[in-house]
Amino acid sequence: MVLIWLQDQSNSLRPWPAIVALALTLSWLPADAQVFGERGLFNRNKREPGLTSDQIGVPSPKAGRVEALKGREISFEIAADSKTPGATVEFLIRTFPSAGKIVSMVSKPSERNKAVVTYFADPSSGATSDTFAFAVRYRGGRYSAAVRYDIDLVNHKAEIVVTGGLDFGEVMIGEESLREIVVANSGEATFSRQLIVSAPWHILSPSDGKLEIGPGTRRAIKVAFRPEKSGVTSYVLGFNRSRRGSTKLEGIGRPSFELVNQELELVLNEEANQREGELILVNRSSKPIRVITAASARLEGSLKEDYLLAPGKETLIPVSLPRPDLAPFDGAVQFLTKAGDSQTAKVVSSVAPGRIELTVQNALSAEVINFGKVQGGRSVERQITVSNIGGLPVPLEFHIPEPFRLLNQPSSTLTPMSSVDLSLGLYPTQKFRGPVDVLMKVSANGQSISTRLLGNVIKPEGMATTSGSEWPSVTSPLKGLRLSSGIPRPSLVEPAPSRGSAEEALSDVSLEPLIEQLNEDSEMDSQKGEPLSEEFAAEMTAPSELAAPTMKVRKVQESLRRPEDLSLFSVESNEITIGWTAPRDSEKCTFEVEVLGMFFAEGGVGPVAMWMPHEAVEMERVGRLLKGRILDLSPATSYAIRVFMVDENGRSSAASEVIEVGTSASMDWTYIYLALIVFGLICLAYGIYRLTKNRDREVYETECADI
Repeated sequence: MVLIWLQDQSNSLRPWPAIVALALTLSWLPADAQVFGERGLFNRNKREPGLTSDQIGVPSPKAGRVEALKGREISFEIAADSKTPGATVEFLIRTFPSAGKIVSMVSKPSERNKAVVTYFADPSSGATSDTFAFAVRYRGGRYSAAVRYDIDLVNHKAEIVVTGGLDFGEVMIGEESLREIVVANSGEATFSRQLIVSAPWHILSPSDGKLEIGPGTRRAIKVAFRPEKSGVTSYVLGFNRSRRGSTKLEGIGRPSFELVNQELELVLNEEANQREGELILVNRSSKPIRVITAASARLEGSLKEDYLLAPGKETLIPVSLPRPDLAPFDGAVQFLTKAGDSQTAKVVSSVAPGRIELTVQNALSAEVINFGKVQGGRSVERQITVSNIGGLPVPLEFHIPEPFRLLNQPSSTLTPMSSVDLSLGLYPTQKFRGPVDVLMKVSANGQSISTRLLGNVIKPEGMATTSGSEWPSVTSPLKGLRLSSGIPRPSLVEPAPSRGSAEEALSDVSLEPLIEQLNEDSEMDSQKGEPLSEEFAAEMTAPSELAAPTMKVRKVQESLRRPEDLSLFSVESNEITIGWTAPRDSEKCTFEVEVLGMFFAEGGVGPVAMWMPHEAVEMERVGRLLKGRILDLSPATSYAIRVFMVDENGRSSAASEVIEVGTSASMDWTYIYLALIVFGLICLAYGIYRLTKNRDREVYETECADI
């Protein structure tokens, strides 16, 4: 019985040890622990006797950040600034996390101002971050403001190891070099990254640049190096932030073609009269290269738009300035490829030197000028042009042997890109016969142009030389005579009939008295000038020079050149304007104009044509060019005009060429006046008619009104 009673008693006492252990555990918890709605165990909140909340104070919570791996728990500390590390600080969660949960929060025993939080990240969440907020207080005091604590959510980490570096070596521009980068993932998570590189680097594999590597696997990435310019190029390709997670790419770009002469000076090509040069391009690659040109505006005309360079060979590129361009030049020519390779050459050129060029009118070449046949004592002229085709002025020098002469003297200096027209004449003497072949030289600035001058002097027409004298005889009708008081008027041996011409009336006039008198005059004036040679006297009496007798006897000086280039400027009813060129060194000389007139000779023969000096002449001179305005002429009349040059001693040159011109008809005002009178009478009659008609209408209207 006793044993049964003890067994019953022991069964009834079994729950008591557990109850005692629970009581002891609860007694050890702080009275204000975070249980029972913050009221502590059995609502035993205690406060320090005699202290208010303001006196207790408020600790300051600290914000922070931590990284958590999804699907795993992580423990971390949160803290607050307190009076002392041993001061008891109570922590309160104000805002709970959304992408995970707080498993527990326990005060740190050794540091009562800190708490250990255990957090679990939801593995199914797609969030990459989470957050919660907490507040703190001292025991018995009030809570502080809540602060935020951030949690970065990550998946399982991937450990990436890549090739340390790649050297692509030397690559020509326009070509490429390929290399591979090995990427290994030793982590527990899949690695995914979008690879982005910049030129001249290119990702070939994967083609879209998106890299994915599973845990414990590796992959090769194919990279191409395509240089766009010469020189060293490098690039760092990073996969993650670790030192083993990036690789350095290096390469050297080399030009695909080379410009041998980086600077070119253009040289004058005298035959083409333009400045030229050549650029040399070398293709260093193994395939043809097409280059595009870009140059200064003054060089564009000599260059093509593009050139094709053969592999491993030189290509000559001609460069030139256009022919009219003579100024200094400083420019450039650039050659480019579609791949971006470019080479630039500097092109310079000094101003083109002055150079002369000789041309002959109506001739294919200036090497020979043939004047053809010319009669002794006569002359023939040819026009030549001297041009300066260079960029600098040049001094001109002429060497012209006799019997050729330069009729107009140009300026001593010829400006760039200008020309001067010159007249070159062949003037043989009366006695000279046969061919003429001399060499004319035109020099300028060290340059000399030689031209052969050819001619053939023949006997003048109408002249015959007697055996006993050098004077020619007249074999054709006489064209003119010089008459004065000192020379007896030649008698007309056989007067021509009234219907005959003046030439027939003078055809038998003897020249002996005239020649004797001319010789006497030359002897009298031997101290004032040179005597008149028989050759020049024959030239003056030659039928090609004289058109009729002259009323004024002139003292002819053989050395004086006659006026040249007699030409017509304008014609009116009572005046004619002519122009001519004066010989050189004729500034102190005067000029006289003679007009051919008609007179009746003695014995009733006539009318006879005679040259008469014309006084009513207004002259204007500019240099060697003269213009004469011949006044007091008759309208609708034909005139023959010639000009003499007279020196200070009264000696005359030979007569100039004869110019024939007719004045215009004067306006007849008789019919104009008559037409005006008739028109006035018509207007007067019409006015009277209008007045009469208007007056009759008024009377009629008045009579009607009275009725």
